[in-house]
Amino acid sequence: MSINIHILAASKEMRPYAKELRAVTLKAVKLVKKFLPLKDIDIVLSDYPEFVIPEIGIGGMAANAHTVFISLDPRHPKFKQAISKKLVGTLAHEFHHIVRWRKPGYGSTLFERLVTEGLAVIFEMEATGCKIPPWSNALTVKQKQQMLKRAKRVFHDPINSIYIHRAWFFGSKKRDIPRWTGYTLGFDIVAAYLKTHPKAKASTLVHAPASLFIPKK
Repeated sequence: MSINIHILAASKEMRPYAKELRAVTLKAVKLVKKFLPLKDIDIVLSDYPEFVIPEIGIGGMAANAHTVFISLDPRHPKFKQAISKKLVGTLAHEFHHIVRWRKPGYGSTLFERLVTEGLAVIFEMEATGCKIPPWSNALTVKQKQQMLKRAKRVFHDPINSIYIHRAWFFGSKKRDIPRWTGYTLGFDIVAAYLKTHPKAKASTLVHAPASLFIPKK
């Protein structure tokens, strides 16, 4: 039932922030436990600038049902600000993934993954009170319409390549998919469901099957 925090501080740039990183991570755990059953999780925070969101210097990934990786860029000019203002939300997002990984799973099709990411973003807002993050509001109305039309053609196709996943969620010039398309479409799909089910919340829907969110039209 343990939650283990591992701060990889061999990097000299990480060491000055180790104490604060641990404190903020514990704060996030305490907060999210009010909404979700957290247990048996390893949280790994490391100096890994290649995997951060460049705008904020932090990135997160729930690798499986028990492991969260938080990538950090301690050289980022806004890094200290990001620890205090972005880390809790990032962890909340990944904790939602962790719980969903256990049932029904992260998802093996594009639609399932859109739902999983949409739920996690809206849970991040539910738990922290933050506004819609830019990656969930990254397209114009016209782009949303175009990309949703394209996505619907492959909604239920298995995603068996990391490159296909990255194309939809992080963008691909080769496939003409704008950056953060998947996060934006996923947010809209889940938000549309919540609009018609006002008593539902991302926290209570953490185990809901993706089929629940299939658009009616």
